Amino acid sequence: MAVKKQSPDPKGPKKTNADDSTAEKESRFPTVWSRVRFGLSIFAKALLSLCLVLVITGCIVACVLTIYVTTTFDKNAVPDIDVINQSQTSIIMVQDSKTGEFVEHQRLDGVKREFVDLKNIPVNLQNAVVAIEDERFHEHYGVDWKRTVSAVANIVLHFRETEYGGSTLTQQLVKNLTGNDDHTIERKITEILTAIELEQQYSKDEILQAYLNIIPLTGTIEGVGAGAQYYFGKDVSELSLAECAVLASITNNPSKYNPYRRPENLLQRQRTVLRKMHELGFITTDEYQQALGEEIYFSRSSQAVTVYDYYTEMVIDDVIRDLQNTYGYTEVQAENMVFYGGLTIYSCEDPELQAKVEAIYADDENFVDIKGDEENAQASIFVMDYTGKAVAVAGGRGEKKANRILNRATDSMRQPGSAMKPIAIYAPAVYNNVINYSSPIRDMYITLKNGSKWPKNYNRPHEDRGMTTIEKAIQSSMNTVPAQILNSLMPVNTAFDFLTKSLHMTSLDKTWDRDFAPMALGGLTNGVYGREIAAAYQIFGNGGIYNEPYSYTKVVRNGEVILQNGPGASGYISERALDADSAYITNRLLQTVVFGNDAPTAKDLKSSWKEWEIFAKTGTTQDNNDVWLVGGTPKYVAASWYGYDQNQELTTAQKKVARNVWNTVMLALHEGDEPMTFDAVKAATVEAVFCDETGLLATDACKRTETGVYKAGHMPATCSHGAVIEEEKPDTLPGKHETTSSTGTTSTAAPTTTTLPATTPTSTDDP
Repeated sequence: MAVKKQSPDPKGPKKTNADDSTAEKESRFPTVWSRVRFGLSIFAKALLSLCLVLVITGCIVACVLTIYVTTTFDKNAVPDIDVINQSQTSIIMVQDSKTGEFVEHQRLDGVKREFVDLKNIPVNLQNAVVAIEDERFHEHYGVDWKRTVSAVANIVLHFRETEYGGSTLTQQLVKNLTGNDDHTIERKITEILTAIELEQQYSKDEILQAYLNIIPLTGTIEGVGAGAQYYFGKDVSELSLAECAVLASITNNPSKYNPYRRPENLLQRQRTVLRKMHELGFITTDEYQQALGEEIYFSRSSQAVTVYDYYTEMVIDDVIRDLQNTYGYTEVQAENMVFYGGLTIYSCEDPELQAKVEAIYADDENFVDIKGDEENAQASIFVMDYTGKAVAVAGGRGEKKANRILNRATDSMRQPGSAMKPIAIYAPAVYNNVINYSSPIRDMYITLKNGSKWPKNYNRPHEDRGMTTIEKAIQSSMNTVPAQILNSLMPVNTAFDFLTKSLHMTSLDKTWDRDFAPMALGGLTNGVYGREIAAAYQIFGNGGIYNEPYSYTKVVRNGEVILQNGPGASGYISERALDADSAYITNRLLQTVVFGNDAPTAKDLKSSWKEWEIFAKTGTTQDNNDVWLVGGTPKYVAASWYGYDQNQELTTAQKKVARNVWNTVMLALHEGDEPMTFDAVKAATVEAVFCDETGLLATDACKRTETGVYKAGHMPATCSHGAVIEEEKPDTLPGKHETTSSTGTTSTAAPTTTTLPATTPTSTDDP
């Protein structure tokens, strides 16, 4: 029997009464759960979208960086760990003053590290470091990807209380060798690629040996050999299991786990190391328990450490710098080369002269201390000859008791005050023929844009004192005259370019120091290095030649010369900064600072150098924080500084120290020498008598006269005594002038008094 099919209801199946009731209730009264479920759905979608965006963005950034790094990565730039593993002691040679032969002066070993062959490092110490730092060291190929991913995940999700690094021992060795610890993805990718390449070039034992010999163990102590001596007073091969765990603990954070300052932290870390060694099967249960119960005794080594003199440390720093510049090494790589690379360094040091200088600076009687000061004032000096060779250096006062400390003569920038005037203003002005030896310049302030008067001379009010000569201005260290020269005779750029391009001073700020106060009065942004200002002044004693200061002549490794320095070496700077006439004229002007009647600041020197010719210039800053004397004899030129590391005003007695110590040092270095003059560098200059009142060539009508030095083609006019003498100006249009810079180019500039700030620092010198 056929069953008749019913047509489906176009409205769908009918709902029961119960269904109708439930639907009605849900539509009319939504449950809390449905709301929560809806909210979670929206949140999940948003979170998923955010995660996708972050993942995609991260992948894009990572890919771009990876492509960038891999395309620019240089396999040849992988650190050379043979420098450490071969551990060849470097030697500094000096020339014997009697025979002329080079003899050994200093071995550069035991400074911060003591190389130890892996076979002499206890297996327990090797395992302790591997266990706590990189447990899969012998399994991975430079990078432990499991640890790396885990470390990144921990940073994001914080499933451990403290963050931990993902670097392997190989990666840490790369970081220690290069000194690159930037927190950037680019640096990390480069480190990973370098570690992988390092593992291709060296065995695990070579990598572990290098790592153990370079790990930081607090302060200046690096490597397990030096660490064992420092903390336990014994050879590393003699360390017990418990002591090995201590050294492995310290390297994680030398400050946090310093046994002398935080012994409780170190003990906890040591137990962690021992527990990890036990877990990994490096030690038995009995060994583990015995090590936990062992009492540790710390006994710093009484082994004497050779303390290098300041000259030797300067040589070390110079060679490190030149290795970086020549071969592209990082500072750490260059330092490793110096201390481990078996270099023979030919130093310019004369140990006898250096010893004299260091003895002077070690004697507190040569300095003035203020009772109650938290720190004593410091001092430095840099002495060189006129070929550029460094003669002697002192980087601080007091006995030198440590290595690699601050050398204030080469590494500190201090404000020069009036010591800047001869090299920034007077020398280039003479060179460009805008002034001569006795040019009349108005001793008067400049009116600034805001109406204030600047500058004033030391201990004198703002007033117009009429005309004065350049000779008097230098002797009295006037501030007004160099300001007037910049204002109306010579552009600021000429002064700045002379300092930076002709005298190669590196401490000047290109933006802020290209202005009136820095150039005219020495109020610089950063200050100057003693080494560089001494080199700048050498041009006044050698006929205008700038020679870059050098402390060594060559460096040899395995019979090959890898560095050369000094005259004749490639890249060495030796060039004319001034013409010989201008250099000698400035020299004679600076001689009046010592011997002139209007030169009270250096009168203490006059009696010491009666039959000599010497030139000098003092410098004292407005705040009395820094005092200088920079000057030279026909044999040497030196820059002496005195002041506090943390700026503090000097007393009247302290302000004389820089020139007194300069005098003491130079007399010691010239002991036994016959008086000398600068006649050899007179060039073609002409001596002539000038009127002391007008600065013009004197006649019988002039009451007071002096002898000046001039260029034959730039002589003053003859004095018509009694007539009104106006200020000498170049033959240019008013308000605008041309001068020839030290580089030979011609520049045009107008007086720029409006560029001065409302308050401008000045330089002072004691009368």
